[in-house]
Amino acid sequence: MVSPTFRVRSIYDVPIIKLIKENLHYTLVQTLSEQSRLFKIEEKIDPYDIEIKDILGGYGISLEGDEEYVSSITELLHKHLPNSIILQHPVQLHAVYNGKIVHVNNEKNLSVVDIGENINAILFGSQFHKSQNIVVQIKQLNIFEDQLPVCSTVIHFPGQAVILERDANFVRVSRKLPKTDRDNLFSIGKQLRPRDHGLIMRTSASKASQEVIQADIDQLVQRAEELDLLISGSSYGPSILQPGQTVAHVLFVKDSKDKLTTIRSTVVNTIPMYHWFMSYSPELELTTTFAERMSAEIDGEKLAKVLKQLILEKDFAENSLIALDEYRLTSPPQQRILGQLNRVDENFVIKRSFRSSRGVHYGLDEEIKQGDTSIVVVKEGSWTIHSKLSREKEIIGEIIKIITPIELCNGGKLRYIDLGLMLLKKNDEIQTMDAGIIDDLVNKGIISSKLKEKIYSLYEQCKKKLNKGEEHIILLSD
Repeated sequence: MVSPTFRVRSIYDVPIIKLIKENLHYTLVQTLSEQSRLFKIEEKIDPYDIEIKDILGGYGISLEGDEEYVSSITELLHKHLPNSIILQHPVQLHAVYNGKIVHVNNEKNLSVVDIGENINAILFGSQFHKSQNIVVQIKQLNIFEDQLPVCSTVIHFPGQAVILERDANFVRVSRKLPKTDRDNLFSIGKQLRPRDHGLIMRTSASKASQEVIQADIDQLVQRAEELDLLISGSSYGPSILQPGQTVAHVLFVKDSKDKLTTIRSTVVNTIPMYHWFMSYSPELELTTTFAERMSAEIDGEKLAKVLKQLILEKDFAENSLIALDEYRLTSPPQQRILGQLNRVDENFVIKRSFRSSRGVHYGLDEEIKQGDTSIVVVKEGSWTIHSKLSREKEIIGEIIKIITPIELCNGGKLRYIDLGLMLLKKNDEIQTMDAGIIDDLVNKGIISSKLKEKIYSLYEQCKKKLNKGEEHIILLSD
């Protein structure tokens, strides 16, 4: 049996490659030079079955491939990184659908397409009309549930060596290849391009024989012909015509990054907090790579501490403004200013004074009055965020949210994922609020059952602390 192949383009490449090779025995292809050196394998330009790459500036990765392979990797990651968050899309990338236009927005030049199973997709262009039947292909899957997938009327059929485009007339070659290879493939493409189809020569085509490329084209032409038959024989109600590739997004919270760094250190000399540094900002990637190379001669622990201190001095200095990136798994991050920072030992105490009576205090259903003060107490790595609202030096409300571990981000931001659990203390009464999403997240495979147990254990600890009037900075270890 031929082993599935995978390609990795990620700051987490070394630990992910190690986990997959040792546990699933998939074959790594299209390797970067460092990957080949560290894992002692030849550089291969063979086609891949699974692609792994970064998302959200390194907050996590995306997996794209056959459902069987993607599921195997996500199960592996949940086993070794139980606090990771895994979102698998109900819609497949490159899948082709019978759709129906349900809305046209001329101002934004886009249309909304019903593709069946209560799922809509965005189609750029407003030249359509409501209730029009249309064949579309999914081109982009966004990470959060309330962001619709993007589709197009241009249909591509991706193969191992080439990509075929329906109803087109061109030959294109991957720009990743040297000019000599591009010229050669362009010549081959002109010879082999089937009538009424466009042809894109992929990177892997440079190592394939003309016979292999021809076989790939023949298979894709057959798929195109099958699609024509499916379209002509369909009732044109919104539904799937041809399946595509499964996509899962994996978000690495802070402790998952730490575990990935530990795994990486078994392959190559690695500085502490390596993956946290690499995901902090694009500018820090080069600095981190340089620091790691230096760690062979200089103590890596000291280098990491110096680098971390420089970050704190730059983005989290005393009295600097601190902002929030709050993810909710169903929507893009909510961004807001928390206030000015005071650092008390390792805790961050963020204070904001309200100068006007306008609006409502976040989460407290309490109108803002001039002179009100909010204080947010957090700590890097804490599973809680504790907010207090004071009026005339008296606390009139407190909120404790259960979250994924607080992570410091570029530009003085705090990042976490809201897990839908909150405690509210007001007028000496404590309300527990459970959005009811935890069981749903476990059932969908988004979080592990081990993480669910940890979350509810934490929830109970917070209730006790709130009753006693204690702070709620809680760090957990497995």
